[in-house]
Amino acid sequence: MGRHLALTLIRHGMTEQNRRRAYIGWTDAPLAAAEHSRLRRLRVEWPYPVDCIVTSDLRRCWETAALLFGSREPDWCTSGWRELFFGVWEGKTFAELETDLAYNRWLESPFSTAPPAGESYVSFQARIKRALAETVALAERMGARHVAIVTHSGPIRFVLEQYAPDVRPFWEWKVPFSGGYTLESTIERWKGGERCISLSVVRFKENENG
Repeated sequence: MGRHLALTLIRHGMTEQNRRRAYIGWTDAPLAAAEHSRLRRLRVEWPYPVDCIVTSDLRRCWETAALLFGSREPDWCTSGWRELFFGVWEGKTFAELETDLAYNRWLESPFSTAPPAGESYVSFQARIKRALAETVALAERMGARHVAIVTHSGPIRFVLEQYAPDVRPFWEWKVPFSGGYTLESTIERWKGGERCISLSVVRFKENENG
């Protein structure tokens, strides 16, 4: 039967740079001020108790984790779960880049063209696969059955594309800010690169007393 392991992937809350639709892959932006009070009010309906918390090392992710999980510290905070690095386009918006020929080539072929001084999609894929393998190994050492991972939209889309039972291309997965998915599988299936057994959307409710 295998050893059950569910991974819940949650996208961080919104930043001011996100509000103006800027590219901030590795930019260490904090959450927007309004997100703090909103996230404190959220109550998550976890399918199982969370045994382990993993976050991207960027501020918007560990701030989101702190607001969702209270005083509980992450078990692992790592650069492996970062977003794609956009190189010289970090902090810039579509309006600032729309006449850039390299940018338009990248829009046409984002999986085969890298941002100048940025990260290729192939390198991004390899990094996320390593982070996932290391997360599964950590869960196994801890005896965890449910790991919450607070990360970015790109890593979540990639994991869903590769491991969700519902086969969809990368861009067809919708990942709202502070939203996410729980993928249920086994340690053996995760290690073998097999698709998960089931997938569910993370459910949030407003806490009236928050």
